[in-house]
Amino acid sequence: MKKMIITGGPTNEYIDEVMKITNMSTGSLSLALAQEFLRGGYKVDLVLTRGISYDSLKEYEIGETLRVFPVETTEEMMNQLQELSDEGAGIEGVIHAAAVGDYKADFTFLMEDLAKLLYERAQLEPFASEEEVLKLLEQGAYRIDNSSKISSYQQNLSVKLTLTPKIIGNLRNWFPRALLVGCKLLENVEKEELYEVARKLAEKNEMDFILANDLADLREGKATRYLVDSVGYSGIALDTPADIFQYIHDRLSQIHPA
Repeated sequence: MKKMIITGGPTNEYIDEVMKITNMSTGSLSLALAQEFLRGGYKVDLVLTRGISYDSLKEYEIGETLRVFPVETTEEMMNQLQELSDEGAGIEGVIHAAAVGDYKADFTFLMEDLAKLLYERAQLEPFASEEEVLKLLEQGAYRIDNSSKISSYQQNLSVKLTLTPKIIGNLRNWFPRALLVGCKLLENVEKEELYEVARKLAEKNEMDFILANDLADLREGKATRYLVDSVGYSGIALDTPADIFQYIHDRLSQIHPA
């Protein structure tokens, strides 16, 4: 039986014990794709954000045809995918449909603490350059402890962000023989720009193709995904999860004929 790995949902990056940075993804596409592949006779490993319900898949036996791996952060999702890659052969494809956040909290601070630090430092010796200021800021001596819940009464609370690791950049190394499918969502852009951004994403990360769409279209109820590879837009538009399943299934049948 063929196996697919599908990621879904937003990643959650914690600021403290209760606050987090996330996005608006519901994981609905990933759940719909999982259902299509299960109906099509595939085994599915679903790497899904913790808390997203997968009741729509309850007719399938957990542990046999369907395995669900709850994750929270980008790092947890990354580690889970790497673990799945260690299981060896048999993975036909990976659909990376999760909405992985670009940023996570590096540390938190109060604006008055930062102002005090800069003021006191400038009184001792003027800064020689912008680079010197940046170096002092990056040291984060003014950060506050966020290992527990931050006080609710901090008017000047600020968060210094840093980049999350790029999961998509590791997929080809982890799954060298699998069909790799990514997703790219932009908003209110010309189709040519959407295709070009998706093309560069496919080329850079050695993805077989990218499902590209526009948030403005989604808001109008248009769920079409445009199939883009490292060459450009293929001319193929896929309107439903069933269409996406059929295209991937046909591709896999050509690569691994019965």
